Amino acid sequence: MKEETKKKIKSFAIEVLDFFLGLPENFINSFDRKEFYRLMSGYPTETQLTCSNIAQLVANLKRSGYIKVSKSSRGESIEFTNKAKLAVIDTLADKKKSDGKHYFVSFDIPEDLRANRDKFRRAIKKIGFIQIQKSLWVNNKSVGDLVEMAAYEYEVEKYVVYIVSELTDIDGIIDKKFSAS
Repeated sequence: MKEETKKKIKSFAIEVLDFFLGLPENFINSFDRKEFYRLMSGYPTETQLTCSNIAQLVANLKRSGYIKVSKSSRGESIEFTNKAKLAVIDTLADKKKSDGKHYFVSFDIPEDLRANRDKFRRAIKKIGFIQIQKSLWVNNKSVGDLVEMAAYEYEVEKYVVYIVSELTDIDGIIDKKFSAS
């Protein structure tokens, strides 16, 4: 598959997931393929989507690993994979609220997993973590589910620690870092 095609597919996956993030969760949970086609035909994009275009896009998203299509007694349903969620992880993190606690991630990922380590580091930055020491990162939002998803997706979970703290001796320093960003 050409690089340009991959970029278009990823861009479309991000657009679609962003679209779904705006819908009520109970609506998404009862969603089927025909409903997806109906909604997407009215979704604003650069080109008008036809049923055939949408079917092709769904096939490309499935082939690229952004969605899973399942069959049940109610018909077919579409589920976004972790790969798709990671593409919009910053949007998912922005929906989380600060609760006065600090959330730390520490990791020591071996050099032979450097590529996965770099991907994981980029993901936690997109989630909103700020580095406070060489391998210690902090966030002021409860995003453990997103950290866990990224760690499993990049196969580094056994090297990652997630810590929740109500009080530290560096709260002032952490608060200044988040107020500056």
